[in-house]
Amino acid sequence: MREQKKIVVFDFDGVVCDSTDECMVTSWNAWEKWESRLGFRKTVDDFSEEEKYTFREVRPRVRGAGEYYILRRAFAEGIWIENQEIYEKLEEDWKEYLSPFKTVFFEARNRLRHENLDDWIDLHPIYNGVVEVMKTLKSQGRLYMATLKDGESVRLILGKQGLEIPVGNFLDQSKIKSKLQALDQFRKQIGCDKTDMIFIDDNITHLIEPKAAGYQVYLTTWGSTIEEYIGIAQKRNIPLLNNCKKLIKIL
Repeated sequence: MREQKKIVVFDFDGVVCDSTDECMVTSWNAWEKWESRLGFRKTVDDFSEEEKYTFREVRPRVRGAGEYYILRRAFAEGIWIENQEIYEKLEEDWKEYLSPFKTVFFEARNRLRHENLDDWIDLHPIYNGVVEVMKTLKSQGRLYMATLKDGESVRLILGKQGLEIPVGNFLDQSKIKSKLQALDQFRKQIGCDKTDMIFIDDNITHLIEPKAAGYQVYLTTWGSTIEEYIGIAQKRNIPLLNNCKKLIKIL
């Protein structure tokens, strides 16, 4: 396979769109239900500036729906997650709660989505230029996606942008536990070498294993990537992508 014909595997949240607002609303509603309260918010206008700032600062560390338990409990208990070490310590301490909270999180998302689908989709602003690149790759048969978001949400958000990813080219949280697992599955499906694939993600913790396994990976920084993650990427020789023009150059 020639260099310019490499397969490109996209993460979704933080790479294609900014889902911070939707995850803030949904996780708040899920925490209310978890705590047996009846509160339910529908828009970012229901949050104070402090709530929005605090959530936006920490949210990029989350790797899956269940982990919003970590954020919400930390906020409730006044714990500030200032680095990855603290985050992973809380993840270990509270791991028994992550799976059940994931179920509550998706219930809260479904309710929010069903009450007003258009408003829900609008909580996911698309990053400039990304969908256009994806459409070009799809026309060339080179577009794949691996995400720990639920597939229905991705389908609805991309559908409004006029983009549908073929079923066989898409893996979501119901089918994979890690991004390395997804890349290995795609590689076997396609019948290509690791060097024939490019994987892009905004969370450095998703890139470390694939990098060590021999995949070509990039950390996107056009969203709200944490500075700590950028530093880790530089130490591990993982290149950065700060705009779609750079993405186009590596294709």
